[in-house]
Amino acid sequence: MRFLHCGVNIDNYDISPLISAFNIVLQQHASSTTIRVGNSRYFGFPGYQAMELSSGPMGLEAFRGFFLSARPVFGELMVNVGVCVTPFYKPIGRLDVAYNEFADRSKDVILQRFAQNVKVTTTYLGYKKRYTLFRIASSSAEKMTFIKDGCQISVAQHFQQVYHISLEHPELPLADLGTERRSIYVPLELCMIESQPFRGRLDDRETTNMLNHACRLPKDNFEEIVSRGLPSLALTEPKASLLDEFGISISKTMTSTPGRELPPPKRLLYGSGPLAVQAAKGSWNLTNVKFHTGASVSKWAVLVVFDGRNAPSDEDVSKVWTGFREGCQKSGMMFTNQPPTVARTSQLLPQFRDKDRLDGIKEIKRTIQDLRRHNPIFVLVLLPFRDTKLYPGVKRICDVELGIHSVTIVLNKVLKNRSPQQYYANVVLKLNQKLGGINHILDTESTHWLTKKSTMLVGMDVTHPGPASKAGTPSIAAVVATIDNTFAQCPVSLRCQESKKEMIDDLTEMMLERLRAYVKKSGSLPERVVVYRDGVSEGQFDTVLEHGSEKDRILDAFKAIHKEASGLAEYRPQLSIIICGKRHHARFWPNSQFQSQNGNTRPGTVVDRRVTAVFDFDFYLQAHDGIKGHVKPTHYTVIYDESGFSANEVQQGTHTASYLYARATKAVSLVPLAYYADLACERARCYLDGFLNSEQPPAPGSSGGTRGGKGKGKAVAKDVADEREAAKKRVYDAAVQAWGNGVHANLKETMFYI
Repeated sequence: MRFLHCGVNIDNYDISPLISAFNIVLQQHASSTTIRVGNSRYFGFPGYQAMELSSGPMGLEAFRGFFLSARPVFGELMVNVGVCVTPFYKPIGRLDVAYNEFADRSKDVILQRFAQNVKVTTTYLGYKKRYTLFRIASSSAEKMTFIKDGCQISVAQHFQQVYHISLEHPELPLADLGTERRSIYVPLELCMIESQPFRGRLDDRETTNMLNHACRLPKDNFEEIVSRGLPSLALTEPKASLLDEFGISISKTMTSTPGRELPPPKRLLYGSGPLAVQAAKGSWNLTNVKFHTGASVSKWAVLVVFDGRNAPSDEDVSKVWTGFREGCQKSGMMFTNQPPTVARTSQLLPQFRDKDRLDGIKEIKRTIQDLRRHNPIFVLVLLPFRDTKLYPGVKRICDVELGIHSVTIVLNKVLKNRSPQQYYANVVLKLNQKLGGINHILDTESTHWLTKKSTMLVGMDVTHPGPASKAGTPSIAAVVATIDNTFAQCPVSLRCQESKKEMIDDLTEMMLERLRAYVKKSGSLPERVVVYRDGVSEGQFDTVLEHGSEKDRILDAFKAIHKEASGLAEYRPQLSIIICGKRHHARFWPNSQFQSQNGNTRPGTVVDRRVTAVFDFDFYLQAHDGIKGHVKPTHYTVIYDESGFSANEVQQGTHTASYLYARATKAVSLVPLAYYADLACERARCYLDGFLNSEQPPAPGSSGGTRGGKGKGKAVAKDVADEREAAKKRVYDAAVQAWGNGVHANLKETMFYI
């Protein structure tokens, strides 16, 4: 209790073991009766039906469950309960049936999900045994052979002799349930998949279905927590006997917390004059409005990608680029009367003949190289439909290899749309910023908190390899920063670094690059640097500040730029670091007089009392309009501040800055500098797409294991671990080589990533 009332020295007291103990008690019932996903989410409660996300045996379904965790706040310990939804595999009684169904539909393209750590259950031994599926082997049970008792037999013969199982489909591939070091081959028809979380990436249709299932009004979520969540989690009677034994009681009513609504910027400045914001929606209208600074285009090109049965007609292509150019001109961009250079690729091979689209990407590159001879400022790429391989291929070609700006339009979205002007307008917002234009800025009063002293805003983020990535694939760090007092143009520095490492290794050099860009544009160094750091968990706050970590690397950059700058006796700007937290489960339900049309809190809502941390300078801010579902605020924590910001300054300033996002005509949920860093990371993933989105894990090493006593077993385990690390190192080195020098020099100081 002394900690909760600020009665201890925080530097000498760690409350995390106590919170962990509370969580063990709170979650005991759910842990023993339901399916746990991650540390604190539980699914499979009685009475909850799954919703289908995709049809067929290999389809997915969504389960609704609850998040549960203890949270220390000032004066007391609270329990954070939230409704959550996650995708699950459908139970599959026989994997061969699912494989055949998918193979017929996809023409033998191996389903990526087969390689994403799915748990497979077998019963042919007479009992259930669970394995992690390593891969689908290329050979079948009738063709895969091994030596047994001096004779060569097939896997199908082995199962007949040992288990008296005559396979129905010996021609199908085998499931490899082993490891990189030692394979275990089992026929697909003897494998089944029990209900379990899906940790891969959903496709477009599944994502849409997931959102439709997850998005519910705040009132519905709160009622479900009280009426079903608390009893199901055994937090209230009649199931709370374990809590009683520990003397823990939990209120059945939600916590009431004070909040306030911050006003939006007074005006947004465009080329055609000031524009007012609709405060209730955090948005504005661009009808008959021109950009603050429109980019100029002397030459440009159009690339038509011929992928599919029917190529778009010349008339359709002309209709698209003409409509797009008109949209650019209406927004204030300047084009010459010269039409673009139009080129078409030859017909690309279908995906079942070019699984990774490597041949298609080569053809696209060849065509863009031909277009480059005409010196276009940018290339408008017309894709026939959304393709998860061609798009990253195009971005790598343009951003890394050739150094030319690109924007893409999906033809099946535009040609079917009778009024595609809004679609074009969204693309134009991106193009103008890419080419150095400025879509809009804030009025002087709204940026006064930043312009009292010259300020450089910085956004930082790191993206990591996922379940479908090759082991050893690097993480990618992004540092985005403003270059002048308009806070509109924000170039980026990108780096590869150690796999799954959150702290940015090369931060000193990346900050140096951003400071040099600021000096080049503004003529002087900033007096203040305000960093919005995304992706750092609460347990890593101290890591950002500890000796030799990110704060010190930023300070090292200040020292280094001082040595480069002539005439500077000393350079030490004021530094502030603000963490942006999105992965939290705090939700708010406002009183009726403060509700939006769908029952959410309104744009500008800030909460900085009652549910915030005991010692931290933190607050929850919802800058955007919650259009669908239950809106989630961003949790901002000021972990280091030499600028002496007041709570009102940093809250109101962050809120107004949320209206600077160049890709939209509305405030966004995350402060734009952090949002841009996230976008830059996503763009950089395109450059390593073959590593981050691998169809299968790396091929296994030696399939023969060594068996023996305990000593030999330890030796084998060490060999396996060494081989695994060596394989990761090979993947990392190959990815770094593929990365090369990163973004082309032509684009490095632009917002190519937006």
